[in-house]
Amino acid sequence: MDSHDCPLLPVGVRFRPTDQQLLQYLIWKIHGQPYFKRAVLDCDLYGEMEPWEIWLRFGGTDGEDLYFFTKLKRSTNNSGRLSAHINRKVGLANGTWSGENSASSIFATKTDKTIIGYCKRFRYENAQLPEHHGEWIMHEYSLHQDSIQQAVDSNYVLCRFKKNERFKRKLQKDLEEQQLSKKRMT
Repeated sequence: MDSHDCPLLPVGVRFRPTDQQLLQYLIWKIHGQPYFKRAVLDCDLYGEMEPWEIWLRFGGTDGEDLYFFTKLKRSTNNSGRLSAHINRKVGLANGTWSGENSASSIFATKTDKTIIGYCKRFRYENAQLPEHHGEWIMHEYSLHQDSIQQAVDSNYVLCRFKKNERFKRKLQKDLEEQQLSKKRMT
């Protein structure tokens, strides 16, 4: 049975990790250590599937987040060498994950200000598909360089993936305004 054919977590269990806990999962992943695999799944978020296809495939529920390990894809320069630039294209319809902010630091604890990782927020953008443009949010968690040493595979990040609730409310508001405008005209 494929992990996509069964519920992610047992009924009644919610996965609501802190930023520090998400980074611990990422440490376990890149160092090849065991972790609870039904809480954080593997998915190519920078691949051919569109965000809504990912959402449906993995059983996304409104108001909840999905968690994935995904590999970063570095772009190549003209000479064929890997560059520092990360390719964040998604799907086959020219969508991209666009960064909304610079990465914010994640500290070990409230009192220990040692930086253990970073979190950056992205929004799905695709002007060709206005019904989905801005509908998806992704938080990408990456580790500080000190945690990556001796990793089995350091190209992984952990992503929290969700529907943009503000986008949904905006669509609802726009629809209500259109209906009100039609009533005024009649």
